[in-house]
Amino acid sequence: MTSIVRSPDQTGAEHFHTSELRFSVMLKASLYNDDFPEGLSLRILNISEGGIMAVIPYGVRVYSEVVIDLRNLPPVSGRVAWCKRDRVGIAFDEKIDLDVFFGRRVSQQATGFLHKLNAVRSEINAEPFIRTLNS
Repeated sequence: MTSIVRSPDQTGAEHFHTSELRFSVMLKASLYNDDFPEGLSLRILNISEGGIMAVIPYGVRVYSEVVIDLRNLPPVSGRVAWCKRDRVGIAFDEKIDLDVFFGRRVSQQATGFLHKLNAVRSEINAEPFIRTLNS
C-alpha cells in the first residue's frame, strides 16, 4: 500500500525543497548515464510527478544527466539534483503521469493500440479484446 508523504525525506538534501505531493513506495528501477551505460539498479523510496528519491549502491555526479527506466512508462530523462551516501534525488526533465505509473490508467499510446486491435477484431466478427467499463 502506498502512503502520501507531503514533504520529501531531507536526508542528504538540506537545500532541496519541493511542494510536490510525494508517494512513499518501495520499487526497483534502473538508472542509465555515461558512467553506467549498462544500467545501475536502484530502489525508489518516494516518487512525485517531478522526480524520485532512491537508494543506490554507488554515488553519481550531481547535475549529471540520467535516464530512469520506470514500470508502465517509457524511459524518463532527468538530472541528479543531489546525492549523499547511498541516497539520490533525481528531478525529471518533464512531469510523469502517476496514474499511468501506478497502473490506475492506461497510457494514451497503449489505448490507441487497443482501439486499433478492437477495430480489426470487429472486422472479423470477433469479441473485443478489451471493453470499456460502460460497454
